[in-house]
Amino acid sequence: MPVTTADTTWTERFRVRSDEMDLHGRAAATAVCNWLQEVAGNHASSLGWGIERLQAEQLTWVLARLHLRLDRLPAWRSEVAVTTWPHGVDRLYAVREFRIADDDGPCGVATTGWVLLHVGRRRPVRPPAALAALGGGEPARALLDRFEPLEPPALAGHEQRFTVRYGDVDLNRHANNVRLIGWALETLPLEALARPLAELEVDFRSEATLGTTIRSLAESLGGDGLAFRHRLEDEDGREIARARSRFGASR
Repeated sequence: MPVTTADTTWTERFRVRSDEMDLHGRAAATAVCNWLQEVAGNHASSLGWGIERLQAEQLTWVLARLHLRLDRLPAWRSEVAVTTWPHGVDRLYAVREFRIADDDGPCGVATTGWVLLHVGRRRPVRPPAALAALGGGEPARALLDRFEPLEPPALAGHEQRFTVRYGDVDLNRHANNVRLIGWALETLPLEALARPLAELEVDFRSEATLGTTIRSLAESLGGDGLAFRHRLEDEDGREIARARSRFGASR
């Protein structure tokens, strides 16, 4: 699809395909997260910070934090524009913002925190000054979040298990972040999944490699059954991710 860039902003357009929609004819939450991941990687490459260049220095990008807020989910076959821009560095996080819109106007916003990882040591690397200088001013942040730690479930009422398959693993040789999001959400009861996702926060904490069994736990918050805390862990109890999800009142 056509790609545009102006200063430090970057926009790509997607058509909601049949394999990206849910049973209500709207884009699935995982489809939205895939779009964010795609435009982030493409824009980073255009700015000289793509994985292709970083691999020569034994570095790669990993998504550490995601906060997505949706007013609505785009419909099947609608055209969606995802605009992204970097917004400097906060601690070890390279911050990247997003706006999402479809044929009918704005749909949502997101903010993400990315970590530079040394491939050999599997340890974070402090972002260099040149990266910190990217997009530190305008546009402003789409969604203000300091990426504080999320609370894990206190009492998990929902549980499923998943195994990391070959098709779940990305270039970094671990389960892709969108797969983890899908497993977290799939653990929820159908009454929640039948409603549109309104907000999602994820704290990615460890890697899950090929063949790992993932235990996905979720706890319902409040009496309306529309908000949840999540925890993903491996067979040894090592925490892979924490999340918080909230669903809209109706379709």
